[in-house]
Amino acid sequence: MASRHSTADLTERPVRTRRRGAAVEKAISDAVLAELAEVGFGRLTFDGVAERAGTGKSPLYRRWPDTTSLVIDTLEKLGSDPDGYERTGQLRDDLIGLTHHMTASLTGERADAFRSLLGEAHRYPQLLARFTSQILEPLFAALTAVLLDGAERGEVNPERLTPPVLEVLHALVIKRALLDTHDLTEQDIAEMIDQVLLPLVLISPR
Repeated sequence: MASRHSTADLTERPVRTRRRGAAVEKAISDAVLAELAEVGFGRLTFDGVAERAGTGKSPLYRRWPDTTSLVIDTLEKLGSDPDGYERTGQLRDDLIGLTHHMTASLTGERADAFRSLLGEAHRYPQLLARFTSQILEPLFAALTAVLLDGAERGEVNPERLTPPVLEVLHALVIKRALLDTHDLTEQDIAEMIDQVLLPLVLISPR
């Protein structure tokens, strides 16, 4: 059966060299993103990742039991840690700042990889479960924590922090960050916060 890669494509792949540690990890991470964006999760293989990374398959088999673990670990490692954002204590600023912090890296090939994964995840229950719990939920939990802090300060009505209201924010983040064709900007985020979320949760002036 013919290879899925053309001769010209293969000549552009990295030449296999002796690399160690961080260099190998970066090559593998870059290859996973490129494979996701090009062929999708369903056709992603250890062979394809190793070929694109210009390395042997041994580093992959030693660290990951399957392609699901490889993909999730790669995306989790390349994502932005919510703890890396330093809160200001101002509700609007923190909602905008944290969302921007968590989505700023979703550009170019990385965004294409996420879009490809979301498009296929429903066909792979284990992948969807791990993608949700390890990639999406930390972002959503951090945003919820900012709202709860606002409730403690008397800015947010805690009775309005219901699952449907929180899901509105989550859905907007996913739609704007991963499904739109342009990169998410600070203006996009500000519009989500100012026009949708804050009117739903702020305590109305008496």
